[in-house]
Amino acid sequence: MGTGARQIELGMLGAFATVARQWGATPLAGRIAESAGLAIEDSEIRLIYVLGARTTQLSPADVAAQLGVTRPALSKSLSRLRAANLIESAVSVEDRRSVYVSLTEAGRAAYVTLVGVGLDLVSAASDGLSQADLALIHSFLARFASGLGGPDPVEFPEHAR
Repeated sequence: MGTGARQIELGMLGAFATVARQWGATPLAGRIAESAGLAIEDSEIRLIYVLGARTTQLSPADVAAQLGVTRPALSKSLSRLRAANLIESAVSVEDRRSVYVSLTEAGRAAYVTLVGVGLDLVSAASDGLSQADLALIHSFLARFASGLGGPDPVEFPEHAR
């Protein structure tokens, strides 16, 4: 690999580190929650994203694994979101010992708003890029995320599932 390619990869690594830091940083996430009219902790945006994009019922343990957090840390967030009427819990019909977490109607509306705000950020950053450029970036990011291990990248539907 040539020196030019190596420099590009180093720049990409720096950009990834910055995106990871900034996406979860309090000022940005706080602005996102605030602009969506939500009085929630910045770290809880990802929780709403995961619950809105879910394709199966999720237990608190499933959600913790998706987010890469401990169950005690998740428990606090679940309590805050439950108090804000954004999530609800239901006991499994098949196994009364199991509990599943899902978004309420207000939580589904919050999901749609948060996805819209996130899309606005992506759109602003990708202004001027062609559809082919965007498809290439998407493909690369999916491949990169897959190489990191952990769960597959979340596929966001327009409306919460």
